[in-house]
Amino acid sequence: MSLSFQNVPAKIMENIVEGNGNDPSKWNQELRDLFDTTIEPELVSSPISGKVDKFLNTDFHYYWAFDRAERHERVEELRFAGWDFATTNDVKMCAESSVVGRKRDKESKDGGEGFSDEIRSGDRRLMKLPMNIWRKNKKAQLIAGFQATAPDAFMKAGALPSRYKTTVMDSAAFDETRRKANRSNSVMAKEKE
Repeated sequence: MSLSFQNVPAKIMENIVEGNGNDPSKWNQELRDLFDTTIEPELVSSPISGKVDKFLNTDFHYYWAFDRAERHERVEELRFAGWDFATTNDVKMCAESSVVGRKRDKESKDGGEGFSDEIRSGDRRLMKLPMNIWRKNKKAQLIAGFQATAPDAFMKAGALPSRYKTTVMDSAAFDETRRKANRSNSVMAKEKE
């Protein structure tokens, strides 16, 4: 066994020695294995159910939707909003058990034996939405979040008469402009001149 502490930060080594002693031969096996240079780190666990190995079609955004066998409400709500079921032409799954009901008479791009439009992980079903629609949705969510955190920074141009100039300002600039405003420098005063 060859132990190496070369790339271990001093503070971490100090904590290890403090908790386990100066003699590495008296440390527990897992701690010794961590610093043993003859052991190569390698995962041997089976693939996680529902883990996508490769996205074959990157024109879509993917989402695991809750879909119980007796009630399909969430999936149907998403389908109404524009989502569709992901297929084996869209993704290659790590575990074949995630792919349900392959049709052997139709080819699939994932390399499996047949096509399927049902990819599941327990009570979840993989769904997809075209990326352009996903980006529009995400932008709407971001704007709503900004408006919720700094509502005074967003003045709606549609609510103001066309002669008023509108601008997006951060809260501090908006407060400063509001503080400097008075009757003599208002838009109405300038229009009367």
